[in-house]
Amino acid sequence: MLFSIAFVYSAGIYFAQLKGMNPTTLLLAQTIKVMIAIVILIGVSRFNYKYWAKFSILFMLISFISLILVLVIGVEVGGAKRWISLGFTQFQPSELAKFSLILHFGTLISRKKEEIKNFKYGYFPFILWLALFSVLIALEPNFSMIILLFGTGIFMLFIGNASMKHILSTIGVVGLIGSVYALSATYRIDRFKYFLGMLEGKELERLSYQVDNSLLAIGSGGFFGLGPGGSHQNLMLSEPYTDFLFSIIGEEYGFIGLTIIAIAFSIILWRGLYLAKRAPDQESFLFISGISFAIFVSFLINSFVNTALIPTTGVPLPFLSYGGTAIFFNAAMIGIVLNISIQVSKNAKQTPNNTKNQT
Repeated sequence: MLFSIAFVYSAGIYFAQLKGMNPTTLLLAQTIKVMIAIVILIGVSRFNYKYWAKFSILFMLISFISLILVLVIGVEVGGAKRWISLGFTQFQPSELAKFSLILHFGTLISRKKEEIKNFKYGYFPFILWLALFSVLIALEPNFSMIILLFGTGIFMLFIGNASMKHILSTIGVVGLIGSVYALSATYRIDRFKYFLGMLEGKELERLSYQVDNSLLAIGSGGFFGLGPGGSHQNLMLSEPYTDFLFSIIGEEYGFIGLTIIAIAFSIILWRGLYLAKRAPDQESFLFISGISFAIFVSFLINSFVNTALIPTTGVPLPFLSYGGTAIFFNAAMIGIVLNISIQVSKNAKQTPNNTKNQT
């Protein structure tokens, strides 16, 4: 998060000037948000993870209400209503929904235990929540968040020992509905056509513009990069300090820089899996697994979009992209993981003593 201050400033300095913004304002805003995120991370890490179970349903209800409100009073940007203006900043309800879903699914799965295999009373309530959130987010629209939310939910149900028959049926039905939804908008159809190499002429130029400049940025960075502030493509990309920050980092810090970032996110995933295996209960196991999955998949989607491995979609680079809501909730999720890590460490220290006493 601290590195994001330099990354965002470097990526957005010229773009901000073109938009009539003061680049220093951008720097100050990101610095303040990072400082707040660090306070959130430390604060949440001191809050016993077990208490989150008591508030998980409340978070879900607040998420549901905020997802409705954003459709009514949300700020429209690029034809989508994804943010609610709070005056001093903008709030993105879908990020709260992701955070709430991980907490509630972890809590509910651990309580239901084997009952989760029962479709009506065990499995269906989870699918109902996923369906409600997905429909509301689809109305914004935010297709990438639906994929992330649904993927995280299904992953947690899978590791929570839900019936594979129910999971595969859900994936099949949602896959069909998702395909219809994806093809219901011309711009999404065009993105798929471009990705499959089915466009040419002006349409190809229009849709390849962002991706081509992203690839040019990464390619021109070479092995060691052009150095901090050395980016040229930040003038060409429309979202150089948000969705396409990954490519600007590649241009300025090269293959080495991107490799370090990939390793950093891999460490988060690895440590998450390490802690999940040693989690004191199923609830903490599910919390860590869901959080690690959501953060790592967000990184994968963003990096794959920047390198043209998947069709273009808007997912910010966790902890590094400019923004408020995403960095706050990601910090909170890492805070929960750190608190569980503290519990794991305590248990590890107590176990040898208990064994000695028993002997």
